Amino acid sequence: MGVVRKFRLLWAECRRTIILYLLIVLLPAGVLLHYYFQRSEDIFERQVTESILNSIRQVKINLDYRLSKVDEISDALILNTDLYDPLAGDPLAGTHYSQVQEEAKLGNLVRSLQGNDIRKIKLYVNPDKMYAREHVNFFSLDEAKEEPWYGQVMRSNGGVYWIPTRTVSYLGSPGSVRIVSSARIIRDPGNYARIVGILELDVPEANLSAILAQAEYQESNRTMYVVDGDGFIISQTQEDLIGTRLLQPDMFNTVRDQASGIRRMTIGDEAYYMIFDTLDENGWKVVSLLPVRLINRTNADFNVGFSIVLSLSLMLLVILGAFLVFANVNRSMIARLRHITEQLKERGAVVIEEGLPRRRGVVIQLEKSVTHMLSTLQQLLEDNYRTKEKEKEAQMRVLQAQINPHFLYNALDTINWMALTKGAKDISRMLQMLAQYFRLSLSKGKDIVTLEEEMNLAKAYLEIQKQRFHSFEYEMVYPDSLAGRLLPKLIVQPIIENAILHGIQNEDGHQGCIRLEVFEQGGGFVIRVADNGTGMSEDKVRELFASFSSLPTSTSSYGLYNVWERLRLYSGGAGCLNVTSMPGEGTTVSLTFPDGPPPPHRVQ
Repeated sequence: MGVVRKFRLLWAECRRTIILYLLIVLLPAGVLLHYYFQRSEDIFERQVTESILNSIRQVKINLDYRLSKVDEISDALILNTDLYDPLAGDPLAGTHYSQVQEEAKLGNLVRSLQGNDIRKIKLYVNPDKMYAREHVNFFSLDEAKEEPWYGQVMRSNGGVYWIPTRTVSYLGSPGSVRIVSSARIIRDPGNYARIVGILELDVPEANLSAILAQAEYQESNRTMYVVDGDGFIISQTQEDLIGTRLLQPDMFNTVRDQASGIRRMTIGDEAYYMIFDTLDENGWKVVSLLPVRLINRTNADFNVGFSIVLSLSLMLLVILGAFLVFANVNRSMIARLRHITEQLKERGAVVIEEGLPRRRGVVIQLEKSVTHMLSTLQQLLEDNYRTKEKEKEAQMRVLQAQINPHFLYNALDTINWMALTKGAKDISRMLQMLAQYFRLSLSKGKDIVTLEEEMNLAKAYLEIQKQRFHSFEYEMVYPDSLAGRLLPKLIVQPIIENAILHGIQNEDGHQGCIRLEVFEQGGGFVIRVADNGTGMSEDKVRELFASFSSLPTSTSSYGLYNVWERLRLYSGGAGCLNVTSMPGEGTTVSLTFPDGPPPPHRVQ
């Protein structure tokens, strides 16, 4: 009972981990097993088809040997003067007795060559020969003309033509027999254009099918054939298939001109391997049309047994290994979990029962405590986030507010100077521009404005400064497509102020030009302020950026720091401020605003 109880406790505590472990191990094992089966099928199919191709090549060698023996006998007869001299003689020149002797001589010659390889030798001779209708070994040439193979034999022009399988009955022999035949014409040696006969050698088809039967892949499934050049079956162990097409012409034509090979094809709804080689003697093909299922059935029988043994062994090893591992680490793990649970309780992470499983156990208690701790932590993070955002908003407002008093002082100083030195019209114009500027800068209390509003504000500022200094020209360019983009208010003014005071006013002659342009970049946009003033060295630029690590004390860099800090806060650190300068050539300041809208809390 103690073992069973320990097993139950172990299962209760670790069942999820064990199930996960089994899945992690068994799933890859299943995938590997599937991959093994697929690869084994491919390898087995390749091995079987190559083995059958070797068998077909051996069949081809045996058939070529048998047929070559027939061709050798045919050649021997054609070259034998005892054959063609009597056939070439005039049948009307001699006596009847001389023709009887001629028949006996020719009959003895051809019958001596008949046997197992050659069932019958036939001579088609001049119809005027007395023995032309003997119909055992001698036949009339007129009868040959009525045979379907006559045209092919004549077109062979003395070469051997192999006649496909047909069924014949021999005079004096019971029943019928299937034969293939070698036929060729016999010419008169004295007059080569004159045909004096046709020689036909009949070979039993059974001789061919016996060779095929010895090389079959499975005795119960006869898949080997001999076919002619048009795909008709010449020989097969199933006699009812002889004379029929092995394949449709369009399928057979794909291999007609190939000497040897292995080709996979689909006939009907079933996959087959066509494995073939070509006979040297007559161009017929030895073909094995093997269903793929026959190969896979043999492989499947092995795979089923192998997979069962492998799967059971793997499962036993995995289960045994899992329990050994978890049993080994269970005691120390439980102790550590108890310690963690107690620490959580001591630190105030009270267990919340609501919504959690009402089960006992150290792991369950730890799960409940950690859930409560995470909930509390999430609440604290949210509170901290809101506090930080409010702090950033306040900081942005303070930084922005620091701009206005400084500019107001300069503007009022200019108005005072103009009142003392010029007439009331100029003062009136200056006051109008100043009023416009303050109206735009207030922006109904908004901290975030559109690009169009910021550009109008910059233009008003440039007009006021131009009236003050009369020492620069300016140019503003921005596309209408960007007019609605949002950005912090008064972020461009400090850059323009630096360009006037530290760029153009420091130049000899106090003359210059300021160009303000905005363009789209990577879904975001860039504001660029360029002047042709005195410029700065690379060391000065590096020193300027180094001062941003703390609040600058110099009034010359405070405005740029203000811009950088507001851009960083507004874009969450994604924005970029870049300064390029060259002594005597001017300074360019670029503000890069990234793609996407600003955080929702920044728009008021």
